[in-house]
Amino acid sequence: MEKRSNEKNFATEHMFEVMVQNAAVSMYILDDWTYTYVNQHFCNLVGYTKEELLRDKITTNNLIHPDDLSLVQDSVKRRMENQEHEARYRVRAYKKDGSMIHVEIHASKTVMNGKSVTFGTIFDVTDEVNATLQLKENRERFKSLFDNNPDAVFTFDMEGKFTDVNQGGADLSGHAIEELLEISFTPLIVPEDLPISLHYFEEALKGNTNQYEISITRKDGNRRDLEVTCLPMNFEGKTVGAFGIAKDITDRNIHRQLLEDLVFYDPLTKLPNRKLFEDRLSQVFKSTVPRKNLPAVLFLDLDRFKFINDSLGHHIGDDFLKIVAARLFENVRHTDTVGRFAGDEFAILLPNSTKKEAIALAKRLNETLAQPYEVAGHSLSVSASIGIAFSTGFRETVDGLIKKADTAMYYTKKYGKNNYTVYSEELDQKTAYKLTLEQDLKLAIQNQEFTLHYQPIIDLKTGNINSMEALIRWNHPSLGQIAPDQFIPISEESGQIVSIGKWVLETACVQNKKWQEEGYPPFKICVNISTIQLQNPNFVNTLKTVLEDTGLEAKWLELEVTESILMEDTKNLKESLISLKALGVSMSIDDFGTGYTSLSYLRNFAFDRVKIDRSFIQDIAAGLNGKAITSTIISLANKMDMAVVAEGIEDGTQLSYLTQENCDAGQGFYFSRPLPAELHILSKFPENIIKSIQSKP
Repeated sequence: MEKRSNEKNFATEHMFEVMVQNAAVSMYILDDWTYTYVNQHFCNLVGYTKEELLRDKITTNNLIHPDDLSLVQDSVKRRMENQEHEARYRVRAYKKDGSMIHVEIHASKTVMNGKSVTFGTIFDVTDEVNATLQLKENRERFKSLFDNNPDAVFTFDMEGKFTDVNQGGADLSGHAIEELLEISFTPLIVPEDLPISLHYFEEALKGNTNQYEISITRKDGNRRDLEVTCLPMNFEGKTVGAFGIAKDITDRNIHRQLLEDLVFYDPLTKLPNRKLFEDRLSQVFKSTVPRKNLPAVLFLDLDRFKFINDSLGHHIGDDFLKIVAARLFENVRHTDTVGRFAGDEFAILLPNSTKKEAIALAKRLNETLAQPYEVAGHSLSVSASIGIAFSTGFRETVDGLIKKADTAMYYTKKYGKNNYTVYSEELDQKTAYKLTLEQDLKLAIQNQEFTLHYQPIIDLKTGNINSMEALIRWNHPSLGQIAPDQFIPISEESGQIVSIGKWVLETACVQNKKWQEEGYPPFKICVNISTIQLQNPNFVNTLKTVLEDTGLEAKWLELEVTESILMEDTKNLKESLISLKALGVSMSIDDFGTGYTSLSYLRNFAFDRVKIDRSFIQDIAAGLNGKAITSTIISLANKMDMAVVAEGIEDGTQLSYLTQENCDAGQGFYFSRPLPAELHILSKFPENIIKSIQSKP
């Protein structure tokens, strides 16, 4: 019996030992801080062998972190003193390789062989502790980001009510955090943005993240623009609300608007500039919205604006343009675009207009813009030249349509003013003709295509030649004779008038000197000078060189300028005229009476003669106002010691009246047409002309 009992006890002890050694938990027995028993799991946990733990006397001092050692010692002491029987606590422990782990110790007290010992189990909780620490760190980081974020950060429940909000949200809205937690977001949103806010809130509850812009009204009534990011807030796989971040973009929007204004709007009139106008026209072309009518463009240029700007100052001109812009804007539909391109050029885009409507608008604008303007105490008036171009709808381009309207406007300005012109292909042909002339003018002098014709100016008291006017003619190799009124404006626009004008001066002076050398009585040669030539800083020196090279004395040269030159910068003009007078040349005003001035303007300039425009001379026989105007000009000019020349004399009636009114000289077909130099008979004019003049009272 005793043998069986021993065998049974041995089997039980062996089975217990096997179970303990193979248990999935670390087990130990501690006697006076020394391990007297450990299982294999314990060895694996700390990295020591059983021999090292039991024989080499590896104690708790070797395993427990120094900062946690007192916790273990106090716990063991309380059990030894029967203050507690069991304990459960967590400490940091070092493995043999020096790495640290977190363990949870479950310890109890028992008596073995008459001595109190501690035994227990140890669990590796490193992953759990690290996860807890990471979670805590994440929560603290989130809280820091939430609380300290300068942007508004908030959460909503499923009804849109605030469940949390940071100080940034309070600062942005002007409401205290406590106030926000009592309401939903809807009262803060401006009415026009509420639908979009509700839409994206519902999208967030469906699991979709969105970013959008809205505006809110602060508690103080001020409006702020926000960029909002709204995303779903989930818990355990279920959407429980929405999370959001709102950034104040009010200042950014203001700066963006200012930048857009600089890029796309005219700073003076606040109208769209050419860039934005072209963009809107491009959008009209690209639009898929069905339109009954094709788009049209009106191009406007103000007549006589330069006179207002130069005579009254740019500040008055700027105020004037603002009023013009307002009148244009008031006369179009809200779907139309009024733009300012440059200076006094404006354009109107009609995205959907009939031809009848566009023409009616042009007529209305002509009438509206012609109404008087009151600017800084000045009563001003202008007219507008308008060009209209209708899209063909077939391969039409933005630049092409605007260019067509510009071409039509140019035609109006040249031939009508205060009117409108509808673009046609015929106008394009005229434009092509103009470009051909401009191109060919560059080689006209080199190819000797220019000639001068001369028309005499007759002394109406003696019948003798008073002077001779030089008139340029262009014999184009393929187009034939080109009239001066066709190519002179083009040469002025292109700047070629400078070289052409120099050629005229040289040729006329050479011819006059030649006549003198042939023995004819000397007279002045009259040469027309454009404003562009006179404003050229080298003109006076050029003229001086021409006189020196040709040998013609300055007193036998007279320069004719048109009346419009009086509208230019008087200071620069006076300086040029003074320099020319110092050379000894004469100056005359051509076509007087057709411009915007009066004889009183001539007091500021040292002109020698006034040439009455032919239109007044032609009115003499018709009994119109030409007689009165002509008589007045002659009388006032004589009182100012200025000679008078009547242009365009074609019959004896006109000549009779002019001699009766004591006009000094005359010019016209009645005496002679402009002729080449070799066809002129200078020694004596036909006897009937001299007798006709001398017979007048």
